[in-house]
Amino acid sequence: MSRDLPINSLRTSFEIIETIADRDGAGVSELTAAMDRPKSTVYDHVVTLYELGYLVQRGEKYHISSDFLRMGDINRRNTEIYQAASDELERLAAETGEHASLTVEEHGKAVIIATEEGTEAIPVNIYNGIVMHMHTAAPGKAILAYLDDDRVSDIIDKHGLVERTENTITDRDELADELEWIREHNYALDDEERLTGMRSIAAPVIDRKERIRGSLAIYGPTNRIDDERFREEFPELLMRSGNIVEVLMNYD
Repeated sequence: MSRDLPINSLRTSFEIIETIADRDGAGVSELTAAMDRPKSTVYDHVVTLYELGYLVQRGEKYHISSDFLRMGDINRRNTEIYQAASDELERLAAETGEHASLTVEEHGKAVIIATEEGTEAIPVNIYNGIVMHMHTAAPGKAILAYLDDDRVSDIIDKHGLVERTENTITDRDELADELEWIREHNYALDDEERLTGMRSIAAPVIDRKERIRGSLAIYGPTNRIDDERFREEFPELLMRSGNIVEVLMNYD
């Protein structure tokens, strides 16, 4: 039997899962149109994923099941940086009243693996598992700044410099200057670059071998995060927390 067949079959299954997740649910006909695959093929994969427990059905649409939440939570809890950062995330959210998050890089994108909400936090598109282009927000830029130049170039070649708002950096030279500034100041800023009306600040977390492991960030609306908080108060809080996480991660 050709090895291409099971590999392609697995690729189709994961494409279905990702499409369903991206659309927050989809039926077989919708999946068929979105993926440009034969309806019978899509149906067979959906039924198999459903029977295995990876999909659930609500009405005429399929959704990914809580098995992915369980597996993601196991992975997160076994991640060294999460274990070291969880208390600091709670502290940051409590002190600022805003969203605090822990982000890591996976496959050239920024992935939020933990969040905490302060008492003033507003409902925004920030949650565990969200995947972002790294250049569009402070957490991703804080990580990019400490990757080697070849890795940064590879990420841009693969994912591009997509524009999320009119403030998003979409020029390589401008991004290079921004990353240099981040290395000089040890924190990153996002001034409505990913979400209009929102600011974020992030500090890197670096291990004892000088490898970037992730970033801590604070998010909030521009009307509450004024320039003093944006450029002085919150960066200081994040760098303090980043130092604590680095110590716990490196020497615990």
